[in-house]
Amino acid sequence: MPADRTCKSCGVPLRTDDVAIYLKLVSRTAQHFQCIDCLGISLNCGREPILKLIEYFRASGNCVLFR
Repeated sequence: MPADRTCKSCGVPLRTDDVAIYLKLVSRTAQHFQCIDCLGISLNCGREPILKLIEYFRASGNCVLFR
């Protein structure tokens, strides 16, 4: 992941999990991403459900985005 990736909504630097969950939930072909907080607002669910999904996908070991 390039170091210059930032949230398209608020501009904070993105971590690997931010990009991975955006690809998983929104679009596998996305070129611009949102941080977990902004994605939670966009999906109208908040931060906690997204963090739980990240934990689930990582624990399952089935999703290549979270390995």
